[in-house]
Amino acid sequence: MGHTENYLDILRDTLARKKEYLEKLLSLTQEQSVIAKSQPFDEDAFERTIDAKDILIDNVNEADKGFSAVYNRIRSELSSNTLAYRDRLAEIQNLIRACVDTGLAIEKLEELNRASLEQALASGFKGMNQAKQSRSVASKYYKSMSSGYVNDSFLYDRKK
Repeated sequence: MGHTENYLDILRDTLARKKEYLEKLLSLTQEQSVIAKSQPFDEDAFERTIDAKDILIDNVNEADKGFSAVYNRIRSELSSNTLAYRDRLAEIQNLIRACVDTGLAIEKLEELNRASLEQALASGFKGMNQAKQSRSVASKYYKSMSSGYVNDSFLYDRKK
C-alpha cells in the first residue's frame, strides 16, 4: 500500500505539471491571437511563440507518457481498493478535468487563431503580389526606356 501511495503522489505531481504546461500553452495561444490580429503582422514574434509552444507540447507529451507508465503499474491495485484511495483519486480526477478544460480552451482559441492567421497571411500575400506586379511593371518600363525604342508614329507624323 505504501508504494501505491507514492505512485499516486507521482501521478498527482505529473498532472499538476501538465496543467502548468497547458496553462502556459493557453497563454502563448492568446499571445498568438493578438499577434495574428495586429497590423502589420509580426512574423518573428509569431514564430517565437510557435517555438515556445513546441517545447511545451513536448513537455505535455512526456508528462502523458510518464502518467500512463505509472498508472499502468498500479491500475490493478487501484481497481481492487478504490475506497482506500478515494480522496487521492478524487484529487487526481479534478486535475484531469482541469487539464481537459484547459486543452479544450486551447483548441477553441487555436481554431480562432487559424482563421485570423489565414486572413493576415492572405492580406500579406496580396500586398506581396501587388508589390511584385509594381516591380514588374517598373522593370518593363525601365527596360523599354533604356533600349531607346520609341514608337515615333504616336508622337508625330514623320512625313511633314
